[in-house]
Amino acid sequence: YHVGAQLRLSLAEMERYVQPCGAIGAHLHHLFTHNPLWPILGLEHLQDGRTPHSWVIWDVINIAWLLEPDWVPTTLVRTPALADDTRWQAQSGRHWMREAHAVQRDAIFNDFFATLARAPA
Repeated sequence: YHVGAQLRLSLAEMERYVQPCGAIGAHLHHLFTHNPLWPILGLEHLQDGRTPHSWVIWDVINIAWLLEPDWVPTTLVRTPALADDTRWQAQSGRHWMREAHAVQRDAIFNDFFATLARAPA
């Protein structure tokens, strides 16, 4: 969670690097500026209808790790077990999972922006 939360994109970045990239860029910009969670979270829009907020783009972390593992350094750890008190507990013998411990935010988004720029209009 804490690693993925570092993949925050601002409105200015959306407008400069995403929106101009054809139909997909326009659609992604629309999804960003018309996020249905903004009103639920009590986040207001500016007078011109734009949002001053940034948003975490969770989905890109998985693809980023597949494209370039160095962008999302990971280690293998045992999966924790959920205890009766709803806390995660380490337990030996459980199956393995890969846990991210860092993220190269700029490298990931620079690649994303470059990929969008190459997309057909």
